[in-house]
Amino acid sequence: MNYNQKYEPKGNRVIHGAGQSPEAFSKYWKAVEDYKPAIYMTYAKIQKIEHWINKIKIELKDYPNIMLQIGFKLLAEGDGDITPEILEGKYDKEIDDFLNTVKELKNPTFLRIGYEFDKKGKYNPKSFVKAWKYVVEKIRKAKIENIATVWCACPFNGTDPVEQFYPGDDYVDWFGIDVFFARHITGKYKPVEDFLKLAKKHKKPVMVGESTAAGVGVIDGEKSWKDWFEPYFKWIHDHKHIKAFCYINWDWIKDKTWGSPGTWGNCRIEENEIVRKKFVKELSNPVYVHNS
Repeated sequence: MNYNQKYEPKGNRVIHGAGQSPEAFSKYWKAVEDYKPAIYMTYAKIQKIEHWINKIKIELKDYPNIMLQIGFKLLAEGDGDITPEILEGKYDKEIDDFLNTVKELKNPTFLRIGYEFDKKGKYNPKSFVKAWKYVVEKIRKAKIENIATVWCACPFNGTDPVEQFYPGDDYVDWFGIDVFFARHITGKYKPVEDFLKLAKKHKKPVMVGESTAAGVGVIDGEKSWKDWFEPYFKWIHDHKHIKAFCYINWDWIKDKTWGSPGTWGNCRIEENEIVRKKFVKELSNPVYVHNS
């Protein structure tokens, strides 16, 4: 299946990615043996763009040929919607500095603008669409050729209908979806499957922007694999327009920054040898695109 979108691999290929910190990525890089991830996950906040610029330049020194996947937040520090302020030009310098840095880095980049936009009350859909187009117009005006835009939702309970947030086919290269719990990857979870059908309707490849074995982890070995990892990869293979996945290699028990603090479990594949070996075997499937 080919939609001929930017950075879309030909045929039924799937780009392999991981994150979401330098330390976690480094351990994952070693754990997957010869099947190194082609995508490196990172996050940029408009209010801290200078910090991100300095940070990413350091982080990429160890992985010069990596593709980037950037979650670009359009929220204030307290998570308030700043899309109206973006449209007024209040953040032009920060956005321009961010985009010019991506251009200078030259790494092929997937940009998840306002990722997980569909959480209820997170963004005003009208200003979100306008802000998305505003950012894309800046990309075009600056002639930045190494960015593919990813319209990334998290369609679970408590989310708004996604269509009202869609900027249009001319402004979107990929659809993206974040999945975490086992119920999301059964192939029967309606919000997820409806989103994947929508991607087909718009003829866009899909990236799994974020995924982790939430609520299962890796510690139970064979049981962990059967409860989450096996259905996860089956779900990817069953949907031929899923063309990239990014796995968050994280111990959610120790680091309570994200997720449901402390309850998602230890999802670092290197911390259970049964899971690690099965994960590596899965990655040996020639369907996956690894770092070259």
